[in-house]
Parts: sequence; C-alpha cells; structure tokens
Amino acid sequence: MKKFLVLFLSLVLLTLVFIACGKIGDGGKITLRFMFWGDIEEINIINNTIARFEKAYPNIKVKAERAPSGNPYLEKVLTQIAGNSAPDVIFVSSDDIITFAKKGLLMDLNPYIEKDKFPIKKFYQGLVNRFKYQGKLYVLPRDIAPVACLYYNKKIFDQVGVKYPKDDWTWNDMLAAAKKLTKIDKTTGQVIHFGLCDDWNLWDGFVLNNGGFYADNIENPKKITLDSSQAIQAIKFRRDLVYKYKVMPNAAQLATMGGVGTSDMFMSGKTAMFLSGIWKTPMFRKIVDFDWDITMFPKGPMAKKPGFPGGGSGYGVIKVTKHPEEAWKLVTYLAGEEGQKELALTGLAQPAIIEMAEKYFVDDKKPKNKKMLLKACNYIIYTPFTEKWPEIIQSEIGPKMDQIWLNKNKEDIGTIMKRIMKEVNTKYFGTK
Repeated sequence: MKKFLVLFLSLVLLTLVFIACGKIGDGGKITLRFMFWGDIEEINIINNTIARFEKAYPNIKVKAERAPSGNPYLEKVLTQIAGNSAPDVIFVSSDDIITFAKKGLLMDLNPYIEKDKFPIKKFYQGLVNRFKYQGKLYVLPRDIAPVACLYYNKKIFDQVGVKYPKDDWTWNDMLAAAKKLTKIDKTTGQVIHFGLCDDWNLWDGFVLNNGGFYADNIENPKKITLDSSQAIQAIKFRRDLVYKYKVMPNAAQLATMGGVGTSDMFMSGKTAMFLSGIWKTPMFRKIVDFDWDITMFPKGPMAKKPGFPGGGSGYGVIKVTKHPEEAWKLVTYLAGEEGQKELALTGLAQPAIIEMAEKYFVDDKKPKNKKMLLKACNYIIYTPFTEKWPEIIQSEIGPKMDQIWLNKNKEDIGTIMKRIMKEVNTKYFGTK
C-alpha cells in the first residue's frame, strides 16, 4: 500500500510539472492563449500571422480567442484576470492602456527589449510613449490611426465642377465645396446627395484641428478644457454644417434613409465627402460606381498646426503568464514586420513601424494619397491619460453634447460648454 501511495504521488507530481510547463495534451507544445478583437478581414490576417508564427516556432501552439471590441472586450479580459483564467497575450488599444498599466496587469517589456536589442526606435515614438507608464513600456505597438481622412467622391466633384480637395484645405474651403456638392430634388425637396458626412459626431476632430485640446495636460490632466475658444468655435461650426448650412444630414434625415450608416452613404453616392480614419479602406475598395481618394482633414482658423484625434493598438503580455519568454516571442512576431506587413497591404491599418508604413502601406492602391497619413501621425492628440476619461466622455460630456447635435438646446454653444466643463471638472477633478 505504501509503495502504491508513493508511486501515485510521484505520478501526480510529474503530471503537475508537465502541466506547469504547458506540455500536456498538445504533443509536448506550450500553449499560449491570445485574446483580440477585429472584423472578419482582421481575423483572417491574425490567423495567417499565427500560422506563420507556429511554423517558425513549432514548440508553441497559439489559441486565438476573438472578443467584441470596446468595453465588452475590456470587461472580458479584466473578468478573466480576476478569475485567474487570464490569457497570456492580449490586444490593447491606446485608450485602454491606462487601465491595464495602473492596475499592474501587464508585464514590463523593457528588460526583453534590452536583452534582444529589439528595434523599438523604428516605431512611431508618440505611440510608443502612449504605451508607457512610469517609464515602463507595457505594449508593443502594431498600428497607428490618426483620424485625419477626408474621403471624396471624384464622380460627384466632376459632375458639379468642383476641384478636388487638397491637404492644405481649410474649413472655409470644405464648406464652400460642400454647399455646391449638396444636391436637392426640386420636386420633392429630398436631398439627393449631401456635401459632407462624418463617420460619427466627430466633434473632437474639429476641436483638435482648430487648436483646441481635450485637457490642460494630456499626460496628467487636472482640468478638461472643451470650453476653450477654439473648442467652442469648432463645436459651433460642426452644428452649423448640419442646421445652418444643411450640407450634412441631421438625425431625422438619416432615419428617413432607413438608418444606414454614413459610410454606407458614401459608398452609395449619397454624400460627396466623408470624414473618418483609414480603416474604411477595405470596405471602400469594393466601390465600383465611382473613383475616390482621401485628403487631410481640413484645418480650422485658430489652429497654428494640425491636430487629429486618433490612437493605435498593440500587444501586451499578462503579468502572471507562466510562459513570459514564449509570450514575448509571440508579441514581437505579431507587432513586428511579419505581423504588420499583411495588415498594411490590405489598407486596413497603418503600421506602427515607420519603415513598414513607407514601404507597404503607401502603395499604388486606393486611396492614392495615403502618404499624407505619414505626416498626420506626428499630430495625433491622444485622449487624457486617466481612468476617469471613459466615464467622463460616456456619462457626462457625450449625452449632454447630444442635445447640441439634435439641436434641442438653443443656448449659445459657449454657455453650454462652460456649464458642462464646470460640472465635469468639479465632479472629477475638484476644480472649476
């Protein structure tokens, strides 16, 4: 009996050793769990990259798990970490890094970068700095995404006789063109096509490209500053595009179109211009009825230099992973040249490695003017680096500004924004 018990305990111990090394149930391979978000096209790119990684590292098996983007993704990852069932590697956005970093959930990548002499200086440094916290780098950037694109329908421009937009366009240039490009059926009064649409209420695109800022200090905010003269002018201008100049659709007009998205309006020729980011490219490359291109988001009158909302994403390693070396290999593969090349060729995203962007992203495929995004990356203004920001924008600023976009609040824009900022800064920062 004693010999049997010793043998049994030995087998249990041996089994636990194998499990700890990740070598049970998969032919002796170490299995890494990797969580990410993305659409069908991005899923295919991720799977292709992982297949190449597994071929290069036959001792590692990667289990890729897709989750919905945005808050559902963040909540799922945090729940799994809390339940001691965390993945090894995760996809991280430039907005979510603050949550993971402040909670101490990610592995510091600096020792691995130094050990392997990983070429981190080849990446866009603004995005690299965004993924740092207290001097430690927690995420290797994969893509960078300035929201700086004005898409335009060449067919409508040609029909109306308006010259194509250029990278040095101003708001006045865009407005003058939008007025000419908006066409109304004289019999029914229905709009045949609008001059301009944005992907969502892109008020921050107007604010930042008019010299405004989200906060007094992006890295260590003490006050939200969307009541500055630059911000007020920008918010008023966007509202005027809808209700004064009527070159953009209002909510009721969008509803009469069957609730279609504004990107669908661009694809169907219902709007001549469309403001968004480069990620619309794969969808827009399916357009066959007209030619199109992009130019830089027009600059406001108070801007001394360009300013664009945006961010990026990359890959981090969960701090409690049992396989840090293998996880590091996966992260450097996904965020390295192998992981960024295929992504660049689809036009879906701009690589975070500058050389990769110049070599593969800027090509002869539509849109032809992608090179302007190389410059735009230098003018990204990231959201305030505080865990308070998501709640501030989703629960406070967003709902209150909706009254502006629905034209339900007839007060002066400056009065509205100053009241909102007073409420927000008092509640979240203890200031006025």
